[in-house]
Amino acid sequence: MKLTIIGSGGSIMSKSRSYPAYLINDEVLFDCGEGTTQKLINLGVIDKINLICLTHLHNDHFMGIFSLLWYYWLTKRKTSIKIVGPPKTQMTIEKIMELSHTPADLGDFHIEYIELEDNSNDQEFNYKYKIKATRMKHGILTFGYRIEDGASAITYSGDTSPDQGLVSLARDSDILICESTFPDSLQARAHTYNHCTPSDAGDIANKSHAKKLILVHISPIFEDMMLEMRRSAAEKFSGEIIIGKDLLIKEI
Repeated sequence: MKLTIIGSGGSIMSKSRSYPAYLINDEVLFDCGEGTTQKLINLGVIDKINLICLTHLHNDHFMGIFSLLWYYWLTKRKTSIKIVGPPKTQMTIEKIMELSHTPADLGDFHIEYIELEDNSNDQEFNYKYKIKATRMKHGILTFGYRIEDGASAITYSGDTSPDQGLVSLARDSDILICESTFPDSLQARAHTYNHCTPSDAGDIANKSHAKKLILVHISPIFEDMMLEMRRSAAEKFSGEIIIGKDLLIKEI
């Protein structure tokens, strides 16, 4: 599998980091933050996207979906697209489209919505790949995702504080993409706001026996602390640790 980081940033966008979006094999998107559409165009893969998995409905993780759907409408896309997300994903997207005077049917292509159940911790569905969604520990209903192709696995945390559910979801993953919103010096604040620190991410990677850890959801406030944050993760995890960057590509 191939992972392309479209957006490695957190709640505050910066010059070098867009809002969260992670592309698998040029066709599956985990989250779709603002800035995603232009980068997919630049990469030449925008028309290959067939599945979008949203972790939750906080602004920074899904608002890019509107420019993406608008692009598909104006370029007369004909193939259908699936959008997976928490309950009320369809209602939320369609309401914002209505308020922005965007046609609900978007022309010739069909949007199939798959809404995850809010009373179930683990849910699986198949789309060329096996995809599993597990509830995370965040301020609103949030899901992490795992994608497998039979030979390798990639897990994405979305936003979460440390949780056994993520350890289980990431078990033996080739790559764990884990949010690290706050440095360890602000661990109490991180957990209060339902986020992780680098040492939290390292501990999750260690307990899940992941092979590689990519730290993401990085704020410009802490950009000059990247080496320190990497060292914090390394205190818990002896495998390869990568600081996520926009347009970074990793192949398994």
